[in-house]
Amino acid sequence: MHLQYLPIIAFVTYPFIFSNIALAASQEHSQTIVSHARQKAPDTATVADAWALDKNALSQYLVHQNNHGQFSGNLLIAKDNKIIFEQSLGLADVQSKRPINPDNLFKVGSLTKQLTAAAILRLSEQKKLNLNDSVEHYFPKLALSNKVTINDLLDHTAGINRDVSWRDSPQSCDSQSLIKQIIKDSRQYPPALQYNFSHAHYLLLGGIVEQVSGVDYNSYIDQEFLRPLGMKDSSMKLTLSFQLAKSYEISGLINAHITPTDCAWSAGGLITTVHDLYLWNQALHNGSVVSDASLQKMYDEQIGMVKSLHNNQTYYSQQGNIDGFKTVMIYQPDTQAIMVALSNYQNTNLTLLTADLLQISQGKSALHLVSAPKNQAVNWQSNRDIVGNYQDHLGVPLQIVYEEGALTAKVNQANIPLVVKNSNSLYAAGIDNKIRVNRNTNNASQEIVFFSRDGRYLSRFIRVK
Repeated sequence: MHLQYLPIIAFVTYPFIFSNIALAASQEHSQTIVSHARQKAPDTATVADAWALDKNALSQYLVHQNNHGQFSGNLLIAKDNKIIFEQSLGLADVQSKRPINPDNLFKVGSLTKQLTAAAILRLSEQKKLNLNDSVEHYFPKLALSNKVTINDLLDHTAGINRDVSWRDSPQSCDSQSLIKQIIKDSRQYPPALQYNFSHAHYLLLGGIVEQVSGVDYNSYIDQEFLRPLGMKDSSMKLTLSFQLAKSYEISGLINAHITPTDCAWSAGGLITTVHDLYLWNQALHNGSVVSDASLQKMYDEQIGMVKSLHNNQTYYSQQGNIDGFKTVMIYQPDTQAIMVALSNYQNTNLTLLTADLLQISQGKSALHLVSAPKNQAVNWQSNRDIVGNYQDHLGVPLQIVYEEGALTAKVNQANIPLVVKNSNSLYAAGIDNKIRVNRNTNNASQEIVFFSRDGRYLSRFIRVK
């Protein structure tokens, strides 16, 4: 998808940043050891240079991105164990126009893996398991189970084949059926040779937690972490709640796919709030969740988090992506800053959002403000018939207008810049979807059809008068 952003600012670490803040699926383990922040105090002058948050600039950035359909949700920033910035934007329910608020619940996908990793490390500290032991005792029928260690599962090097997306999950799931399917599909790839991000690793770890602790995984997480840490609104089970935000594709235009309950489980089943995730981050990084040695292992081996650099400042992050929800947690050891962002828009780009938050926190300008394209691939006037009102089968409206020098899709509260590629194809700035224009026999536009990045049909909007 072609994107256009402003302002354009060059800095020498730019290529390195984006190779490092991508999803964990693209990460390889760094061999650089970063000292735990509590073990070595950073130079105060360095910290001052690294932290210069302009709250007004941050708020304006979020409003701009929300207006252009890039972010809808909650952002919280804390420093030195104090919340210093909070903002909520967008709609928790587009149809009822219910606004997002700080108490809204979000699915957080792979952020769950951090809790699962902490559970395994805590059981190891209690001498209930050995991280270097093979998983043969727990899963004797798993391919090469005598060579795969628990540690291989933690750092995604067990050699298990890459799994399918949650979208392709069966109609219902339980932990035993998930594990049986992983064992059935397991391939004989040698472990500990290559990083291969897989939900299967953490589903197996969930099974180990159950076998070792003697209680089901959901109860263990609740009893060991959620309740003791005061995460009162968090749960591993999807429940009916007015506070649960709905999730959307294309900036609220289309309802997102919903994964059946329990199919994400120990790899992605956590449902929580921005405040509860702050409590989790605060406890984890101050050593209240696992021992100092275990926490250092998480940092060094990037277990449940990814280590990256931005403008020569180290930070750790974990991203989540499930059912249209996009989430990210960021921790900077030098400045003791925590950032938590939760969005209910599938098209929120977490990589760009992370870079912009770090930029603004250092007193610099955001790099990825979405703007109207300055140069149309095809002059809009030759395709002026695209302008008009459209509606899907549920009556959801889509309006395409030409204003302020740009072709624009008006979606709920957002104005999304469009570019005409040819007579039958559009793209939207910042929206990673394919858009097709269907025309009638007179070559007049009649339908706007949306597809996902991988070509999956999403919805069609028919012209109305």
